[in-house]
Amino acid sequence: MMIRTARLQKALEHALRAPSVHNTQPWRWQLQGDVIKLFADFDRQRPANDPGGRDLLISCGAALHHLRVALGHEGHDAYVKYSPDLGDDSHLATITISDAPPDPTTARLFNAIAHRRTERRRMSYRPVPKPLLATLVESARRFGPQVQPTREVREAFAAAFAEATERERWTPSRTTELRIWSRDRTRSRVLAGSPSGLDPLPEDGPHEDAAEFLLLTTAEDRTYDRLRVGEALSSLLLTATNAELATMPISLDPRGAVLRMDEAISEHPQIVVRVGWPLARSADAPRTRRRDLTSVLVASAS
Repeated sequence: MMIRTARLQKALEHALRAPSVHNTQPWRWQLQGDVIKLFADFDRQRPANDPGGRDLLISCGAALHHLRVALGHEGHDAYVKYSPDLGDDSHLATITISDAPPDPTTARLFNAIAHRRTERRRMSYRPVPKPLLATLVESARRFGPQVQPTREVREAFAAAFAEATERERWTPSRTTELRIWSRDRTRSRVLAGSPSGLDPLPEDGPHEDAAEFLLLTTAEDRTYDRLRVGEALSSLLLTATNAELATMPISLDPRGAVLRMDEAISEHPQIVVRVGWPLARSADAPRTRRRDLTSVLVASAS
């Protein structure tokens, strides 16, 4: 089947709304007929804060899922081949448009793309109902990662952030890099005062409201696993947005190593999501800027 290029470009514009580490938007796309290729943009990697590229790959996976949601809204399913080019580490996935009907669960997430925001402020004291929390967990598990509330590993979670705080206090490059990528952000501190993370927490800390913390883990830690975590993250965030919940992803680098050593976590920690009911005044959370589609499109080989 052939889909007009304009429609595919429109779907890609929606994919650009995906969350990314410090809004770096580290992806590139290539259109070839009914095939879309996703590439990592390693020039936008943060070597001091994300030396292994975990956050970069999770960000690209989130963009991939946003694209699948947008295509589903248009009535198209897609077949994804991960890491298709063994000779090119930047080529993360090839998406082939299918004439099969889209997954209705995925397609229903489309409207949430325009409304999702990262909420860095304190959330409500109203707890998230357990059935709704279970729905969020299942929305992420569909893509492979396991999800668990961090209250079950809270001591390890707190220790990881405390250690990261001390380490970053003596690593100026981390703070400098954060300022470069986040200079248009609202001033705030992260958990335990750490200057890094996918997004900062409110100044009055994470324990001043009823927000939940969900930890996404994987059995292995390959490029494929990190991409799938990004898809799971996107699914969780959009599902929460449809339920009118507020969300904030939190990077685990360099905290993941500390969490990995805790006996309560048998898998590789990838990312944490803070989720709760927004306060009434939180409805005006601004949208962060996105790059133009033309700046992330790669010319097709002739």
